[in-house]
Amino acid sequence: MLKGAEIFLKCLEAEGVHLMFGYPGGAIMPLYDALDGSGIRHVLTRHEQGAVFAAEGHARATGQVGVAIATSGPGATNLVTGIADAKMDSVPLVCITGQVRSALIGSDAFQETDVFGLTLSLTKWSRLIRSIDEIPEVIAEGFYWAREGRPGPVVIDIPTDFLKAKAEFKGPAKFLPKPRQSDAQADAAFPDQVISLLQKAQKPVALIGAGAKLSGAIPELRHLLDQLNIPTFATVHGLGAVVPNAPYYLGMVGMHGTRAANMALHENDLLLIFGARLDDRVTGDPSRFAPNSKIVHFEIDPAQLNRVRDCELAVLGDLSTTIPAFSRKLKNTNLPDWKEWRDVACGEDRAELDPRGLSQPTIRFLDELFGRLPEDSIVIADVGQHQMWAAQRYRSDCPRGFITSGGLGAMGFALPAAVGAQLSRPGALVVCVSGDGGFQMNIQELATVRRLNLPIKMVIVDNKYLGMVRQWQQLFYQRNYAETDLSDNPDFVEIAKAYRINSERMYEETMQEFPVSKDTGDVLERFLNSSEPELLVFDCAPEANVYPMVPAGAALSEMLFEEE
Repeated sequence: MLKGAEIFLKCLEAEGVHLMFGYPGGAIMPLYDALDGSGIRHVLTRHEQGAVFAAEGHARATGQVGVAIATSGPGATNLVTGIADAKMDSVPLVCITGQVRSALIGSDAFQETDVFGLTLSLTKWSRLIRSIDEIPEVIAEGFYWAREGRPGPVVIDIPTDFLKAKAEFKGPAKFLPKPRQSDAQADAAFPDQVISLLQKAQKPVALIGAGAKLSGAIPELRHLLDQLNIPTFATVHGLGAVVPNAPYYLGMVGMHGTRAANMALHENDLLLIFGARLDDRVTGDPSRFAPNSKIVHFEIDPAQLNRVRDCELAVLGDLSTTIPAFSRKLKNTNLPDWKEWRDVACGEDRAELDPRGLSQPTIRFLDELFGRLPEDSIVIADVGQHQMWAAQRYRSDCPRGFITSGGLGAMGFALPAAVGAQLSRPGALVVCVSGDGGFQMNIQELATVRRLNLPIKMVIVDNKYLGMVRQWQQLFYQRNYAETDLSDNPDFVEIAKAYRINSERMYEETMQEFPVSKDTGDVLERFLNSSEPELLVFDCAPEANVYPMVPAGAALSEMLFEEE
């Protein structure tokens, strides 16, 4: 006979959970009471949003299911942003929330919230546990859905009286799903159909999204791209999937993508999509997206098909299966010579960034910083201008080496996500790149970093504005900088010192020299090689902008390179 809390923890262990993040409270207290001796490490963050982002950081860095835990009411509602973020970015996540006693549900009891109803549209699957006997089955099914197919978030809400009650524990459960219509797979003849389209194409291209990394089929994908040898580009979540120095790779595509990538995506006549959902930041104006293109969409989730444009061929299934099948068929196939198209797409006249932008001190700073990183480093970017600068300058071939909040764009993501990533990959150098706005949204997690002595390297690009919003206000709202002025920012160096974290400031002027001075190089080397947590504040010009930029509602070919 075990308490429900003990059963719960044993079932989590059976699912391979060894690390979870949370914040205690009344309704979830019995689960915390049972933690000692459970074999599961719990990390106390300083806010529930910090916990769920840290769980995401763990999941994104490892591919394992992240687990966040919170109490009822405000504890549960503070998880909602992270749940939505995981849904948008296909992150396997299980959130466990305590609930008021089962007899009180529906009575507006203290800290009662309908967590099931609140998160229904944001989860792949959710459940309010209705008896202690349900615990093993609910956990098994919840973890199955978090992992299976297109990964995503799951919420398990459990009344506190079921955590306290006792029942006979017969062992963890196994979940075997019934076949569903959405489990349909690609027709076995799809390789021949794709090859037929390729042989008629004059300007084929490949778009790589997050699904390529989630599938685990990176070696197979890289082999296939070498076979195809066609212009290739990635979404922000696809960064790291393609070897960056491959002669056919054009970098990131989309609103702040490279000119070469955006023009190739606009001009192609055959688009092969591998695990990307074609959101508006990638497509620009949907009515003018790849206007001359036929589309072949390799995708695991049927709901992602035909959302922007109808595709000529949908290849349904896990990329770990469909890519090798396609590659095998290509082995003995003669493809057209697309050299002239590759030369145009990859040519020097389509430099990856506008040449004027390369002189920006912030870009130079990130180049210097990233150029010193070991190959297996993890760069975690928050949301804003610094995020796009970091994505543009990222040059690693580590598939899980670039992490950011993409679909939801949640400011405050990076610092707690860096905590989860560093705990999961203790041997990796983790660099957290934030803006002065986003960093303050979860600045309390500096306490978590210090308590655990995590050697995270934190960078704040400080332009004293909500930079990306200000850029839009400058370009499209006649410089009406309404409520984006952060000139009264605190001194981040002194704040970090208050948390007993080493910190210093670097100024734009230090990046004017090329190559950088010895003093600047020494600062960066000391910063990266320290065994302690470190904070480096980089003072950025207030009106520095991210270019290229595709304005909202424009076609990908209509990029801005300066203020008009």
